[in-house]
Amino acid sequence: MTLEEIRAQIMFQTSNDADDLPDFDPHINDYINEGYDIALVVFEKKHLDYSDEPVDPAPLTNGEDVPVLPEWFHRALADYATWLVYRNGNPQKQQRGMAYLDAFNKALGRAKRLVGDERFIHHLDP
Repeated sequence: MTLEEIRAQIMFQTSNDADDLPDFDPHINDYINEGYDIALVVFEKKHLDYSDEPVDPAPLTNGEDVPVLPEWFHRALADYATWLVYRNGNPQKQQRGMAYLDAFNKALGRAKRLVGDERFIHHLDP
């Protein structure tokens, strides 16, 4: 998935809260990149490089950017970002977001099993 497609998935997952879009839209790329960084530690044993130099892995910034992760994990980035959208909302929104955090953690658990290195377990508590 491209960054644009991941963003579209988040918009789909949060469609019931379209009125909140102006509040969280400026932060969506940051939320996606936070999840991307967590996943990179598991898959690649490194963090995103936020320097001005063109190095990999760089944060996703342009709509056509694609995460350097297995394609099956891309949707998990949307799940993580959706959870971040909901986590600071009212209790109903927080509860709605828990399903997305759970989905992200399940995908992360699968990634850890595939990588097979328990040192990189990064469990997220709400």
